Amino acid sequence: MEPLRPGDPAEIGGYPVLARLGEGGMGQVYLGVSGGGRHVALKMVRDGLDDPQSLARFRREVATAERVRSRYAAAMVAAGLTAPPYWLATEYVPGLTLRQAVERRGPLPPHLCLALLAALARGLAEIHGQGVQHRDLKPGNVILAPDGPKLIDFGIARGSDQTQITRTGAWAGTPGYVAPEVIREQAQTTAADVFSLGGTIAYAATGRPPFGGGPVEALLHRTLTGDIDVAGVEPRLASLIRMCAEKDPARRVPLGRLVELTADAAPLAADPAYRGALSTAEHLPRNRSEAVTMGLAPEPPRRPRLLLPALAAGGVGAVAVAVALAVQFLPGGHGSPKGGTANQAGAHSSDPSAGRTGATGRTGGTAPNGSGSPSSGRPSAPSAPSAPSNGVPPEKITVQPLDEHFKDLQWKDTNTGCLPNSRTEPDTPPEIQTAAPRSAADVKAGGSATLSLRFKYQWPSNYYVAAQVREPVSLQGSDASGIVVSKPKPLPTNGEFRDFTFPADFTGEAATTAALVKGSYTVVWLHVHPNGDAYYISCDGFAVP
Repeated sequence: MEPLRPGDPAEIGGYPVLARLGEGGMGQVYLGVSGGGRHVALKMVRDGLDDPQSLARFRREVATAERVRSRYAAAMVAAGLTAPPYWLATEYVPGLTLRQAVERRGPLPPHLCLALLAALARGLAEIHGQGVQHRDLKPGNVILAPDGPKLIDFGIARGSDQTQITRTGAWAGTPGYVAPEVIREQAQTTAADVFSLGGTIAYAATGRPPFGGGPVEALLHRTLTGDIDVAGVEPRLASLIRMCAEKDPARRVPLGRLVELTADAAPLAADPAYRGALSTAEHLPRNRSEAVTMGLAPEPPRRPRLLLPALAAGGVGAVAVAVALAVQFLPGGHGSPKGGTANQAGAHSSDPSAGRTGATGRTGGTAPNGSGSPSSGRPSAPSAPSAPSNGVPPEKITVQPLDEHFKDLQWKDTNTGCLPNSRTEPDTPPEIQTAAPRSAADVKAGGSATLSLRFKYQWPSNYYVAAQVREPVSLQGSDASGIVVSKPKPLPTNGEFRDFTFPADFTGEAATTAALVKGSYTVVWLHVHPNGDAYYISCDGFAVP
């Protein structure tokens, strides 16, 4: 991480910007954070790169990142493509890149290189199976995450159904890692990623560029005619690297065969040498205030002080002005924590240390509305309230999806949480805690379930929430959507939980089941605005045995 510089944005797409992460050909990459406390990597296109070709390339990057779903790739979170500045948010993967690890600690031991080769081969196989080529695999685009390596930066990746954007006479890739057929501008297949994989592992094993250094022309010539540098590499590993680096793509080892040849490699996450290689000892700021304290972000502008003596001399009129100004500048509805607790099993916090958050998602698409029927159209930002003066929303709410993945949101299990990641409403207070049944005794078939939510530290006034419950598949069909929704209720302003009883507090489009049935239930928590618009803020669930 690096401190922010003058001119850097304070937020991008509703995500507070905490620090700089790096810079690429298209723009700057920042560390951001979602309303639920999840860190994201924010790539913002730099000023001046708004020509049609650059924008087409960036939109293709977004489309490609959106289709990639793999445990070996950083997941896309959200994007802004309608107006400059254009941006893309992906999950932030903690850890060093492979290049950084080798630069700091030297070449990796042979067994670790073998395990890395096996993991990346499986990752590429998954991505290729989704119709995507990475096209720029290199040590700088592999992050050594705690649970294994992850591929990042799909900036020049292309799906099998996407057209070429790069102009004739130019090729995309990194000299020293790009395959010979790419340099020659021949037909490019997924085998080009295998060649780059060989060069990446060669670098990990030797600490040297796979085809040496020097001018680009020399690198390309050695790539076309020379042998990959595996001097001193353990024989088995050297042989596998050479199989990946065959000049002729037809003779290159297929990924499926490579996975078989490395099947005996030990899991990376359990290897002490791997944990040592990825360790950064870097503390991530949890919010903008902590980033300021750490010296990563500038202090916010000071608010003007009220000139009370001068106002006092002005009599009643001055006092009225002072009161008005004080009301304007006082924070609304926030206080210090009082330590409220939940009187039920399974309280869940969106604090990152709790392991699960109401994560963020992507742009575009459709999602269920408040009554369970699909709501189509482009995603919208939270609308300005146009409601009764008392601020109480109507009983019938309308869910406004912020991305196309909201409709697919589903609770998997206690450890996994809800997938796919969907975007939360910007400026949601941090550290949401939700509670749902967590034991068989709490979810007996034929009974009911208590669902609860609170904010742990901030308690805004007049903040209404509702719960949308997505019932098991057995309750979905032509008669009902399987989606039921509660009426909105205000959150307590003392830190206590707001409870909803399922199914008593819920109504559906056609009919609501009178009791719990066997299966998994997804609980989608919503912030309801005074005009009845509701936006996603967190997700939980429970299973009925």
